[in-house]
Amino acid sequence: MRRLHKPRHAMRCQTWNYASKGWYFLTLCSVHRNPIFGDIVDGEMHLNALGTIIMEEWERSVALRPHMRFETIQVMPDHVHMLVYFRYRTVYVKGSLRGRFGHRLRRSISSFVAQFKATCTRRAQYLHEGTIWQRNYDDQRPCTPPHVAAIIRYIRNNPREAQRRLDQQRLLYNRCSTV
Repeated sequence: MRRLHKPRHAMRCQTWNYASKGWYFLTLCSVHRNPIFGDIVDGEMHLNALGTIIMEEWERSVALRPHMRFETIQVMPDHVHMLVYFRYRTVYVKGSLRGRFGHRLRRSISSFVAQFKATCTRRAQYLHEGTIWQRNYDDQRPCTPPHVAAIIRYIRNNPREAQRRLDQQRLLYNRCSTV
């Protein structure tokens, strides 16, 4: 029988302990990259009800997770960028680091993301049918202070840059349609 879908592969680095102390730059995307969290107007993000839920859950996470430092977040129309820091390494018994595929470690980045997404989805169920998130997430682990600073600038400038790209696309489209 012919397979309709490719088999899933783990996106996380198999040799990294995602409960380790350090910085994590995370990107969570909306399902099908639909712009469901708000709109960019004049280079600023204007959140709708779903975007507001995400920001409220970010604030709740600060209070609920003392083992993490929540540096910055930017909700965009179709994705969310966050920069977080694990304050200390969670200790596990020998052999528990790898686990089985699909099983996440307690107090790890994947555990945080899963809880964050689930809580936002549960709160959004009256505003949006089905899930609001794409499966999985993207992560980077910046190692140096200049890299962390560059990511903070990138996150904070994201709405202005998105507006600039939209303006360029509109200009290009207008030029092409008049020819």
